[in-house]
Amino acid sequence: MSLKARLIGLLSLVVLAIVGHRLFYFHQPIQDENPGVEARHGDLIFRQGKGVWSPYFAGVNSNTGFSHVGVVIQASDGLYVLHADADDLSQVGGVQQTPLSQFMAESLTVKVKANHMPEPMKQSFVRQLQLMFEQHLAFDGNFEIHDNRAKVYCTEYLWLAAQRAGVKDLGQVITIMGRDLILVDSIYQSHWIN
Repeated sequence: MSLKARLIGLLSLVVLAIVGHRLFYFHQPIQDENPGVEARHGDLIFRQGKGVWSPYFAGVNSNTGFSHVGVVIQASDGLYVLHADADDLSQVGGVQQTPLSQFMAESLTVKVKANHMPEPMKQSFVRQLQLMFEQHLAFDGNFEIHDNRAKVYCTEYLWLAAQRAGVKDLGQVITIMGRDLILVDSIYQSHWIN
């Protein structure tokens, strides 16, 4: 990639961050969520994060104001969240297993939605998420769903696990500026969760 193309890409990201930051401050997040939520194995957890990019993604997901999503899992020592995340500046990251308490502490707003997939399907969905975690998939900073699946972003991670588990309608692919994406809003509105 040429230096000119990289500079244009970097400038575009800066502009998007500034626009997203402004959208964040003029967008009222959902206020009825609180940190004392109940969560069970397989539930989806949505948040508006505290990171640099969270305002941008909250603005893109203007129906909900959430910037990130993961899935709650029960381990022998407590509840965790499986999700794909990256460092704000370096974009280095990947599929992670974070204690629920830490995930919530890194959030401005949190909402848990119950997963109503049939139990075998839900267990397959969670197993696919765990397999991808065990594969140490990297974070997809290019937000590309038509690649070799070696990298994923948060919604792509859940969407891909659902696809592999036979759930073909957890989130829908939309096209923004010529790029196919799965937005947090799309997963939030899925009929499988409430």
